[in-house]
Amino acid sequence: PRKDEIVQLVVAEQGKPLMMAAFEFEMCMGNLQQNADIEVPIDVYQDDEQWRVECRRKPIGVVAAIPPWNYPLFTALQKWAAAIVLGNTVVLKPSPFTPLSMLLIGEILADVFPPGVFNVVSGPDDGALNIGAYLSAHRDVRKVSFTGSTATGKKIFECAARDVKRITLEMGGNDAAIVREDVDVEVVAPKVFFGAMANSGQICCAIKRVYVHEKVYDAFVNEITKVATRADAIMGDGMGEGVMYGPINNKAQLDKVSALVEDAKAHGAIIRCGGFARPGAGYFYPPTIVTDIREGVKLVDEEQFGPVLPIMPYASDDEAVARANDSTFGLGGSVWSADVAKANELVARLQCGTGWVNDHLADTGGPFGGSKQSGLGYELGKSDVDAFTELQTVRLAK
Repeated sequence: PRKDEIVQLVVAEQGKPLMMAAFEFEMCMGNLQQNADIEVPIDVYQDDEQWRVECRRKPIGVVAAIPPWNYPLFTALQKWAAAIVLGNTVVLKPSPFTPLSMLLIGEILADVFPPGVFNVVSGPDDGALNIGAYLSAHRDVRKVSFTGSTATGKKIFECAARDVKRITLEMGGNDAAIVREDVDVEVVAPKVFFGAMANSGQICCAIKRVYVHEKVYDAFVNEITKVATRADAIMGDGMGEGVMYGPINNKAQLDKVSALVEDAKAHGAIIRCGGFARPGAGYFYPPTIVTDIREGVKLVDEEQFGPVLPIMPYASDDEAVARANDSTFGLGGSVWSADVAKANELVARLQCGTGWVNDHLADTGGPFGGSKQSGLGYELGKSDVDAFTELQTVRLAK
């Protein structure tokens, strides 16, 4: 009954359009159902006349859940719901940029759980008490589940190492999309654009760089630039009618995106559309397509987390895969091709936690996490049982 209140609050504090906020709410409902259906297995290794050896799974204890600001409802719920279903208690620390929606959820659920089972604690990251750091170092917290930047994830890793806390870290991404020469450019360009620009590029596993075969490179750039130009007209206030793209969430992120684009310009990159923050109210940065750029430039090597997309040509499949993998990140990646068999072969070669063929961002229903510096451990799907329980092997006498 309070769905509209929750969704409108997400729009107000995060900035995404109303339709996208409502979709995030529905994602949460689906995840709740998935968690309600969790089955905790008991693996039996021996069962004879004298002994039975079982591997059981037990709750870890107190879980500190630290979600980011881009999907404040879903990234929080994917942690606390599974943790509680599996017998743990949770202290949830929302992002200081988007605390209100989760504080509202905490208020709604105050009478649902026994006292102390689900707790929401909010505060600034730069105050006298950094709550995230405090929880990561607290002796009573036995597990930290974090989604956010790689830099912050490394700090949590360090804190957790002091008393060997269990951790799940889902960190930054620099997802590559490989577009092969056999694609229908007019069909694929809008799909790649959505994979990069959904939520105004503020998705950890959004497309952050595109490698396009040199034979279709010019046509692809022209088509995706048209798509970006049209999208600029439907960027605005998330509560506005027909708006599909909202602002960047906060000033620090806007400044980072702007600095990356300016650095790319200084290195000779060509801005096909966009390229400057909109003047006036709001942290709006129009969809920006960048060409004539290569690895070694920050916009390609780092995670922009905003509506800016560098596009680069390649000559062979092996080259594209090698360049896609030449990154410290490894969250997601995709291959786009009319030859599905070849695309399936290439996506398996990408060094990333999730790979897509002829899609990007689609919910797989399976575990989610990253390789290399994009993460440690997995959540969602069947991995939640491993993420939020401890193993205990017992040899039972008969």
